[in-house]
Amino acid sequence: MKTVTACVLVGLLCAAAAPAEGLRVLGLFPLPGHSHNVFFKAFMETLAERGHQVVVFSPFPHKKPLANYTDVDTSNGAPSFTNNFSFNMVSSVATYLPGQAMYNSMTRIGALSGPNLCRQVFSMPEFDKLMRGGYGRFDVVFTEVFGSDCWAAVAHKMQLPLISMSSAPDVSWMHERFGSPDNPSYLVNVFTGYTSAMSLWQRLINACTAVYVNYLHKIIMQEPSEAVVKEFFGPDMPPISEMIKNTSLLLLNRHMSIHAARPVPPNVLHVGGLHIKPSVEETLDPELLRWMDEAEHGVIFFSLGSMMRSDTLPRDKRDALLGAFSKLPQRVLWKFETPDIELPPNVRIGKWLPQLAILTHPKTILFMTHGGLMGTLEALHSSVPMLGIPLFADQMSNTELYRSLGIAQRLDIRTATEESTLAVLRELTETSKYRDRAREVARLFRDRPRQALDEAVWWTEYVVRNHGARHLRPLGADLAWYEYLLLDVAAVLLAAALLVLVVLRAALRAVLGAFRGGAPVTARQRKPKKE
Repeated sequence: MKTVTACVLVGLLCAAAAPAEGLRVLGLFPLPGHSHNVFFKAFMETLAERGHQVVVFSPFPHKKPLANYTDVDTSNGAPSFTNNFSFNMVSSVATYLPGQAMYNSMTRIGALSGPNLCRQVFSMPEFDKLMRGGYGRFDVVFTEVFGSDCWAAVAHKMQLPLISMSSAPDVSWMHERFGSPDNPSYLVNVFTGYTSAMSLWQRLINACTAVYVNYLHKIIMQEPSEAVVKEFFGPDMPPISEMIKNTSLLLLNRHMSIHAARPVPPNVLHVGGLHIKPSVEETLDPELLRWMDEAEHGVIFFSLGSMMRSDTLPRDKRDALLGAFSKLPQRVLWKFETPDIELPPNVRIGKWLPQLAILTHPKTILFMTHGGLMGTLEALHSSVPMLGIPLFADQMSNTELYRSLGIAQRLDIRTATEESTLAVLRELTETSKYRDRAREVARLFRDRPRQALDEAVWWTEYVVRNHGARHLRPLGADLAWYEYLLLDVAAVLLAAALLVLVVLRAALRAVLGAFRGGAPVTARQRKPKKE
């Protein structure tokens, strides 16, 4: 009887802990970048697995239907990031002026995730169906913080809570809307490549970079998107800059074990590595599994990510890499897009490889990577050291971050030779120093009160339960910049100090005049009288 009673109590407690009714979740993630989408898809899948109904607009629909999950494919007519970047695109652009490289990068991002993407998605029949209620009612809207924020118009029009996600650890234009501190005196901008305490010159560069990048995002992404929003939603729509201030929560791909600690308000949640979970779509095929199992000295996994094509590397660089690989005792598994390449016996290639399944295999001892955050977090989580080969964007700063943690080295592919490549590979594989340190950092990364996915799900349900949870928003988020920096207070204090000085000066002159035996003599009184 006691056992039955206990089971009933446990059942009642579980029922009380779970949502009384599953949420209806709308995800708007149309950016055509596979690495970005991995982060969002993992969370949307988890919401569906826990009984919530999810509708997601993205260019990466599931190959097989998933329960409680509706995919709306946005890839038709949109450019793709996947296997679409060549080596020349990221290495041959000469820059002559300060800030020109950043401007070129932001312009490229704007072409793929700015107003053109907004227009393309808003013009879809499926989007019209969404706005007419064809997919049912919703409880919350999810968007990405990266390119244009035109998607905030959907949450505004539907009068729903808005939650944003970022697959990056930080972009400087996200902070203002949340009231999140972003002091460039010690908070490093991700685009500078700095990783620790900065010198005076570095703080100057860091501050200028933050202002410049925010300005570029405004003129390249946000302002051109205003006209698109008004075209599709009506001329009475508020500015995008106002709509995004209603964002209830940010889920940020960051963790204090690897990224420098920073103060955050309660509406910013660090969920670094949220995407790291087993995937039914990414498993090792039996032949590849056997090949890895039989690697006596381990496997080196080499991938330049979902965007960059390894087959576009210059021939001399490709030969240098293969020459170095041929002299290693390890087996090398390389994501390479075309089969027409002569390989050493210990090298195997694949056009598309299940990255997480490979990194978690016990024989994987090194990850050669372009330095993208998603893959490097998977390697870190799996205790695998890295050789960074950064090419553009945040890859440089990510690689420097892991170098500073003692779990990676860097190879500049533009100047690499067979000898330099072989030397750094041997350094990383012939001693246990990097592997031991990788285990230490992985332990810190995994040591949390609860898993990132559980944390994100709980706070999502909290925001909906509390009708947007407006109380999470700090008061500083609604202050003008001069109020936030106390410049108005400083002006009042300065004016008061000047007033005190004027009064003291007048009083001092009066006292000195009294000591001289009379009132102060004015300039007019000093003038000699004309005869």
